[in-house]
Amino acid sequence: MAAAGVALAAALIVLPNLWVARAGGRHAYAAPAAAPARSVAIVPGAAVRRGQPLASLTARLETALALYRGGQVHRILISGNDRADAPEVPVMQRWLLAHDVPAADIVLDGRGSRTRNTMLDAAGLGVTDAIVCTQALYVDRAVFLARQAGIDAVGIGVPSSVSRSWRNVGTEGLKTTLAFFESYLREGPATETRRVAVAVR
Repeated sequence: MAAAGVALAAALIVLPNLWVARAGGRHAYAAPAAAPARSVAIVPGAAVRRGQPLASLTARLETALALYRGGQVHRILISGNDRADAPEVPVMQRWLLAHDVPAADIVLDGRGSRTRNTMLDAAGLGVTDAIVCTQALYVDRAVFLARQAGIDAVGIGVPSSVSRSWRNVGTEGLKTTLAFFESYLREGPATETRRVAVAVR
């Protein structure tokens, strides 16, 4: 009986991860130049310190900047926390402005505390197609969640050392399982309640 329970628990983790890897992974690319053009680049938030993005967030921003400069996207949506103890969005905004991205082409979402919230917010803002910029370990889940939100999304899997940590891989497996079940069993907030900035056109 115990063995059956373990097998069931394993299946509830492994099968959703395989599903998300297939659904999101076929829309993921390893480099900006390989990705098809979209209207918007979406940059999910990550850790900042002393007013600067840490390495993982910097890599996401650099990817979005390359897409923008290359004409593959026309705007960049930055999404994350906007709190005194985690000012992800203001830090990302300053970084993009310092790299000559016009303020009019930066869309702010200060309520993206989770990837699912980021994608629901983006859809609520009128984003219909996008390139998601995140680390390779996370890109399948991020693209899956974007597409579940109704966005015609592809992703850039930014190379990173996080994939070499078994702890990170295990945590991502659990997050992917949650993303799968939330997407199919839980309705997202109404569009109007998630509208957080000017519409993206």
